Amino acid sequence: MRQLVHYYKDFDKFGYWCEEHNIKNSDKLLIEINYPDDNYLKLKVLLKELKSDFPDAIIIGMQSFASFKNHQILDLNRDPIISIMEFQTSTISSMVLDFSKNYLEEEIDNYKIDKNHIQKFLQSNTQAIEILSSFNNPKTASLINTIGEEFAHLKIFGGGATSKAHTTLSTFVFHNGKIYDKAIILVFLHGENLSVELYQAFDWKPISKKKRITKANNSTIYMMENNPALDIYRKYFPNIERDKSVFLQVPLYITKGNISYTVHILDTDIESQSILTSQALQKGDIVQLSIGNYNTMMNRIQEIYNFLSKTPAQALWIGTAISYEYGFRIPIKHYLSNIKTNNHIFGYTTSQEYFNEENHPNTFHNHTFVMAAISESNDKYIDLVEYKDDNITPFEIANKNLYSIMHKTANELNRLTENLELRVEQRTKELKDLNDDLQIRIDDAVREVKRQTAIMNQQSRLASMGEILENIAHQWRQPLNSVSWILNDIKFKSELGKRDEIDIDEVASKINNSIQFLSNTVDDFRKFVDKSDMAQTFNLKTTIESTIKIIEDTFKQLNIQVSLDCDKNITYKGYENDIKHTVMNLINNARDAFEEKGIKNGKISIRVYHEKDELIITIQDNAGGIPKPILKNIFEPYFTTKHKTKGTGLGLYMSKNMIDRVHGTIEAFSILNKKTTFVIKLPDEGAEPSPSLIRTEYIEDTEEE
Repeated sequence: MRQLVHYYKDFDKFGYWCEEHNIKNSDKLLIEINYPDDNYLKLKVLLKELKSDFPDAIIIGMQSFASFKNHQILDLNRDPIISIMEFQTSTISSMVLDFSKNYLEEEIDNYKIDKNHIQKFLQSNTQAIEILSSFNNPKTASLINTIGEEFAHLKIFGGGATSKAHTTLSTFVFHNGKIYDKAIILVFLHGENLSVELYQAFDWKPISKKKRITKANNSTIYMMENNPALDIYRKYFPNIERDKSVFLQVPLYITKGNISYTVHILDTDIESQSILTSQALQKGDIVQLSIGNYNTMMNRIQEIYNFLSKTPAQALWIGTAISYEYGFRIPIKHYLSNIKTNNHIFGYTTSQEYFNEENHPNTFHNHTFVMAAISESNDKYIDLVEYKDDNITPFEIANKNLYSIMHKTANELNRLTENLELRVEQRTKELKDLNDDLQIRIDDAVREVKRQTAIMNQQSRLASMGEILENIAHQWRQPLNSVSWILNDIKFKSELGKRDEIDIDEVASKINNSIQFLSNTVDDFRKFVDKSDMAQTFNLKTTIESTIKIIEDTFKQLNIQVSLDCDKNITYKGYENDIKHTVMNLINNARDAFEEKGIKNGKISIRVYHEKDELIITIQDNAGGIPKPILKNIFEPYFTTKHKTKGTGLGLYMSKNMIDRVHGTIEAFSILNKKTTFVIKLPDEGAEPSPSLIRTEYIEDTEEE
């Protein structure tokens, strides 16, 4: 037998070439074409002419991303490359599995294709099957592996078609003049003297941390370690969506049992962040990123030279994974450089590779280099160029060493990363335990603060109630004395026999007036201590007047004047009781200051007005001011300058809390020996400026300082 390779330009030149090499029509011709183009029309013309001149030959081929030409790998070549194998004693036959017409999709899934149909093409002396496929998807993998299992005694080699756009799954194969988008071509090689020996190289090495698949559906991987599947790439390649060639350069690596292999990634779904692979993977499978082991690839130059020098061969078929096009052309170039002439350099750049020897576990492979040595004679060998180490240039040696260092570094980094992630995991657990403990402490502290705040609030309210009760008691003395005097007068007149001088209606009216006064005082007290947690709209003037009324008798006794400047229409939505207590605390503090400093004719001025989107309440007294060292501490809890029998130090602290509750502010401005002004600002988005109340007295006082 013989093999001749022709670099096609036009059919006339091809015809002269056939005449020159005495190639004639025969059923022992296997014409195989590497077609590195997308042009269907040009291919149809070529196939028609070939079928016309060689009607008895088997004509097959497929689309290929790149081709072998003059011992080089070229992806820019658009011209067909034709290999002609002419057998002498052996025979060949072929069949097509056309999935676009003959088979249903579910039949492919379950491999319901009649194996007896394939069996009809087998003979007792069948040695090998060549497979070319354009139907590159997970179903293909299952189907071809099943063929390998059913016919495990045969040598099987071949590959899947690749297009000029590596990102598309649309490719084609052709057989005897017909082009197929979804088909598998099987070529059977028969002969007693026929020898087919296979060589395969798988040189990929894992470089990343292992990831467990946690969600998958057949050949679609959705989640790894409960994260989107694409994250395994995005960590190293942020632009993975725009450059899918990364999947060819850095495929997924998987080990099952004692078998390690890579998985060809067909496509991705950006929306679901999933990965579609050419072989079905399962939940629980462990995967890693991998890269070609350049050092091992270069070491195979000698190995392939030894294979070819010791293996009888008159023809060669070569399949090299498309991934070699993205960084590993140099090793392939050296594999081809051992072969002396172009007549034995033919093959394809493949998307998947098919390789099966007797008892081999599976046929379908990815990212491998496959070579089939075919011969009808045990003493015929391919002419080789003598292998010498000096054929490798210093640049390629440096490149080899660089990749060796890179892989070593990657392994070290991988180990360091795994150790680091383990330590991070341990530290994360420790931090979680610490955070949990800290959270418990914080919760306890918050509860304690709430408890203390509640206690202080209660203390403040009790103190306020004590002062209120004192004022009520003072107000009750006069009406009670009046009732007592009236009753004593009635008793005295009765004892003297002057009952006719007693005017029952007048007495009843006086007693009723006193009782009504007592009742009104109780109502005022009840309204003051009534606590509501619901924000309500209330009239500011009415609220402050009711507060002043409770304590006005005490203030009159001390000759303290309290004036209120507030428009009768000013309303506010908030907590009325908080405003009452705050005003009460401030005017009681002023009263205490008057008493402590012996100031006669004390004055307390209360003004309420709107300014922009705020409600302003100012309370000013002329009790002599507050010293600066004390002024900065007056809102702190339990801070007081009074004797312990007269104050708890909680009044201003609780007042500030009540104002803070509605996101307001309270400040004190004081001029020593003059006046002190407390300014309360409450947010009120519905407020409008009041032209008659523009000036703020406390600002004027501050300027005097």
